[in-house]
Amino acid sequence: MARTGQLAPSPGERLADLLGVCALTSALPEVLVDGAVEAAGRSEQRNRALPARTVVYFTLAMWLYPASGYGEVMRLLLAGLARKHRWARRLSVPSAAAITKARQRLGPGPLRLLFEKVAGPAALPGTDGASPWQWRLMSLDVALLDVPDSPDNRLAYGGPDGPSDGRPLPQVKVLALAESASHAVRAAALGAPGPAGAEPAREVLAALQPGQLVVAASGALSYDLWTWARGRGADLLWEAKPSLDLPPLRLLADGSYLSRLAGPTAADRLVPVRVVDCALPALDRSGRRTGLRAGRLVCSILEPSGASAAELAGLYAARWRLDTLIDELGVRQGRSRPVLRSKSPAMVEQEVWAMLLTHHAIRALVVGETEGG
Repeated sequence: MARTGQLAPSPGERLADLLGVCALTSALPEVLVDGAVEAAGRSEQRNRALPARTVVYFTLAMWLYPASGYGEVMRLLLAGLARKHRWARRLSVPSAAAITKARQRLGPGPLRLLFEKVAGPAALPGTDGASPWQWRLMSLDVALLDVPDSPDNRLAYGGPDGPSDGRPLPQVKVLALAESASHAVRAAALGAPGPAGAEPAREVLAALQPGQLVVAASGALSYDLWTWARGRGADLLWEAKPSLDLPPLRLLADGSYLSRLAGPTAADRLVPVRVVDCALPALDRSGRRTGLRAGRLVCSILEPSGASAAELAGLYAARWRLDTLIDELGVRQGRSRPVLRSKSPAMVEQEVWAMLLTHHAIRALVVGETEGG
């Protein structure tokens, strides 16, 4: 029998657990991880029991095993690494306190740099839905993730002034741009809930390219963001809030109409847009569909011959959402989004970047297997 703190073969080990670790290290090889650690200035000055590379993989493995504690996640990670590298020696599992300190030493920087390094188009030629008509479909979405109710998290993300006692937890806001076909996240930004500022959205939309059609939910549409995103060369299909002034200027054959988007000042030029009034999916707080609601879409494709009103409504209804990413990771708690583990903003950021990287590794494996036949 193995002593406490040692890794021994387990008869009940799930093959999926070990394959998950192999998928992480295949999609995110050691050379990329080490490069991100070095670029973030987190390389070790001395040998440690938990080197930075192992801690990076641990933060990713937390999303593979969401119901497991730190010690079990580390045990499964080390088991997968031992299987991959054919290690025969026993490996000691550090304490939860040692793992926490190692996460704090690492910080969020290496995870963010690693994501920025690997994020990119993942839908290969021929992937279903990669290029409908002349566009490559992209989706912009936002989600709020619950974080533990600690003083530091309350200060950074809001929430109750005292112990939660059943009241809402603080939340981190995640904004992401993804390919609709492959579900690969191209860019992301994190912040506190509240009115969306232009800078996080611009940070994400900087990844836009000509030939893309970007679908976004209500809350993204403003004159400044619309004109800035259009300046990147992409076409846009965004939902508008009912209060947005979009007067009908000319009715089109498919029931949509031409309008104009006005800027905040009289000196701003009027931007021609096309408006589609239609029924859109209604979602509950966990992102699940509950029925239909009346909605209004604004599009930069001005002619129905480019895409009809019905086609645009269908594209919006089928858009990628961050809840899709959460579902693919399999970390929902019943019908709710997961509560993160981290009690400080830096560790929350590290955990969210790890979430996006783990999803990237899984999607890279799925797309690769699909295209490989």
